Amino acid sequence: MVYAMIIMSTHGTIWFHRYSTHRAYTFTNSFWRFITQNLVIKTFPEEIYVISHHVHHAKSDEPGDPYNAQAGLLYCMMSDVNHQSIADGLTESEYKKAFNYMRHTGVQLNNYKQYQKWGSVATPWYTISHWLLNWGFWYAAFFLIGGNGLACTAFSAAMFWFVLVRAFNYTGHGKGKENHKDGIDYDRSNLSINQTRPGTFSGEWHNNHHLYPESARAGFLPYQLDLAWVYIYCMYKLGAVATYRDDKKEFLAKYRKQ
Repeated sequence: MVYAMIIMSTHGTIWFHRYSTHRAYTFTNSFWRFITQNLVIKTFPEEIYVISHHVHHAKSDEPGDPYNAQAGLLYCMMSDVNHQSIADGLTESEYKKAFNYMRHTGVQLNNYKQYQKWGSVATPWYTISHWLLNWGFWYAAFFLIGGNGLACTAFSAAMFWFVLVRAFNYTGHGKGKENHKDGIDYDRSNLSINQTRPGTFSGEWHNNHHLYPESARAGFLPYQLDLAWVYIYCMYKLGAVATYRDDKKEFLAKYRKQ
């Protein structure tokens, strides 16, 4: 439960959400980017998360939003198999936009002709080899620590997160209803809300994030623990992160004036 609900969730915020999608911080070199990318057992391919998440921010709670909570829980739970795939008929200029969303991640990307052949942004050999190497490393690591039982438990936890994280797309936007609370949720342009468990366990203070999507920190208030920000800031102090954006002061000045 700790691996699934805290470690996997926090890594998702660090890698997929704040770096790969929103570029809220930068690494000093590709080595630290690779280490951060592979801190946990691999689940989502980057392109499925990153490109669909840009659509989510452009069309939050509107038709076309791949995480539209108003369409129901099942719609969100099935997001990666029914409406997050990369369209296979993009023009070259359209594909260039999708390509540019991914170029900073270190993932090896297809050119336009390769995309037309494979229907993906990432090259198939990279995706498959990366997955095999990541799974091989983590299975061996957990096996050496605690045998086959621990290794299977860790991979089960990763699968548990991989499936149930989709429910956050539903609950994180008020289950499709306006559930904003005064003094907690300041962005009323969409249905996103700040929730204690996702916020504390993974730094997903989601209403704050929609206010400042490019901020490396989303826990702006004193009680809003942000483990993803703790990792990013510690890596900055260690010299692994080169730059970051922190919008806490702007948030406090604009929304918490006394």
